[in-house]
Amino acid sequence: MIVRWMIVGFIIWIAIAIAFRVVGENAFAAGPGGVSWLFMTLPVAMLVITYVVLKVLKVAPTDRGEAASIMAVPGLLVGIYEINSFNELFPNLDASLGVEFAALMFACYAAVIIAGIVTSRLESI
Repeated sequence: MIVRWMIVGFIIWIAIAIAFRVVGENAFAAGPGGVSWLFMTLPVAMLVITYVVLKVLKVAPTDRGEAASIMAVPGLLVGIYEINSFNELFPNLDASLGVEFAALMFACYAAVIIAGIVTSRLESI
């Protein structure tokens, strides 16, 4: 079970990194608007995505917290590299956005873990 959630986590977090690499400059821009909107929407989107993945893969309510926590671990590992090599990985983004990117990713990791904990307590959903 742990390996499955690690694989799902790697797929999700690598997909997010590729999205920032390909179209990140459209949504993640310095100044008002870009960063603010992502801080309001991306963690909520990750919460919903996590919930949907847990439901689609029919994870037992008692295992959802563990599964979500394991899904967040690859993101933390990938995130270390992304933050450390921000300018090389995301040349399409303003170099000054590295700190905001790191904070946004940590907010998303927290959203994934919270989704697992909340859905494990709400067995009826």
